[in-house]
Amino acid sequence: MRLATSGILVNQFNQILLIQRNDTRTFAEPGGGLERGELPTDNIAREVREETGIIAHPVRLVSLNYWALPPHGFLAFTFRCLQRGGELQTSAESPRVGFYATRPLPRPMLPLNRQRIERALQHHGGPVERWTISYPLFMRLGRFFLFNGVYRWYDWRRKAQGLPLYQSPPDWEIVVRVVMQNESGTVLWQQDNDGWCLPGGVVPPKTAPWDTAVTLTHQQTGHTPTLQDVSGMYVTQNSSRMMLVFTAVTPSTHIAPESTWLSPTQLPLSVPAHWQKIVQHAVAPDRLPVCEYMPDN
Repeated sequence: MRLATSGILVNQFNQILLIQRNDTRTFAEPGGGLERGELPTDNIAREVREETGIIAHPVRLVSLNYWALPPHGFLAFTFRCLQRGGELQTSAESPRVGFYATRPLPRPMLPLNRQRIERALQHHGGPVERWTISYPLFMRLGRFFLFNGVYRWYDWRRKAQGLPLYQSPPDWEIVVRVVMQNESGTVLWQQDNDGWCLPGGVVPPKTAPWDTAVTLTHQQTGHTPTLQDVSGMYVTQNSSRMMLVFTAVTPSTHIAPESTWLSPTQLPLSVPAHWQKIVQHAVAPDRLPVCEYMPDN
């Protein structure tokens, strides 16, 4: 799955930082693809700096947007950001940069970007939004033209200038885990061939992570969780592997075979100690989603 970030940064005059893309010539929020082993928070800070000259600090994850693009799907993390310095400047990817009024947003702008910006501006706290982006025919045709026309022209021009060709960001393996609590506040653990773990697993191609979280949890435990929020994004250092942790609730205290309910302060035997930190953060009442590196186990 390809991963990317987008940044929503509004100044003191209620104007939003936007770029005009060099490929589609449409306005969009700054952002870009995650490199191998890169944290989403580091990625959006880097992309905003490279595309606009502004030093941005991501303060809050507001949405996860999934798009079933071939071959494996596309997931975007949208952050609200604050400006920490820098000055506006253009780049090869963004020939036009500036702060623009939010009502109305400038045109032309793709419906995807307009929807993402408007929903992020309306998000004033609370759970991270999760939504799947439709992929209508006109967007498929536009993407075909970009990859087979515009991007090939860019590659030919870079080759003629002796510059390296554009390298696409890597595909990532996404693993989902669910910290599910019952009415007593205990957390459900599931035992598999590798030992005790939280319900979940690897996200298959062209599937939204939150759909996978619900499906695998039901298959493994017999519970159909009601997902509440995203508690963490955990990247395995020097790799293209990320774990998304969702919080969930269930009214049932049913225990499926090879499952157990434990206090958030307890861990099953043989579970690495860092899982306690992940679980306790997930059940904290006032927590915000964290973005951290985690050990490879």
